[in-house]
Parts: sequence; structure tokens; C-alpha cells
Amino acid sequence: SNNNNNNNAGNQVYMQSNVFNPSSFTVPVNTTVTWTNKDSYDHTVTSTTGAFDSGNIVAGATYSHQFTTAVIYNYKCTIHTNMTGTIVVQ
Repeated sequence: SNNNNNNNAGNQVYMQSNVFNPSSFTVPVNTTVTWTNKDSYDHTVTSTTGAFDSGNIVAGATYSHQFTTAVIYNYKCTIHTNMTGTIVVQ
């Protein structure tokens, strides 16, 4: 575990209480973002354009994706469609 969460704030997303936290942030090209499921049930990280799809992420598991193109990626959880997020790659 890493207690220095502020050092990782730019590339860590937590899925907790049916929200992505942070829901939106900006990263440089070639950044790998890691999502961690802190809930007790499955979530997905699914691009609205099909750029990436984690499939089901079980409780406590992680999913990582490297962003190599400078665009804005919107994504959601396909199980809980009110869960949405944005990664701005520049």
C-alpha cells in the first residue's frame, strides 16, 4: 500500500460508493492510469468510444490503461451507468 496518495493523485482513480474519484483529471501523454475498486461489488471502466474496456473489476481489484493519444476520454461503469468519468490526455 502507498500512504503518499497525493504523489499518485494524477494517475489513481478509486471506485467507491458508486463514484469514480476523482471523476475527471488531466494527465500527460503516455501516462498509465490505475482504477481500484474499493466497493464490495463489481464495476467496469468502459470508454464511451470503445477505446478501452476493463470488463468486470471485482471488489479490491485494479485495472490499468496507458493513454498514448492526446484526446479527452469519457468513460462509465456499464453496471452502474450513473458512474461516469473523464480523462483528459494532453
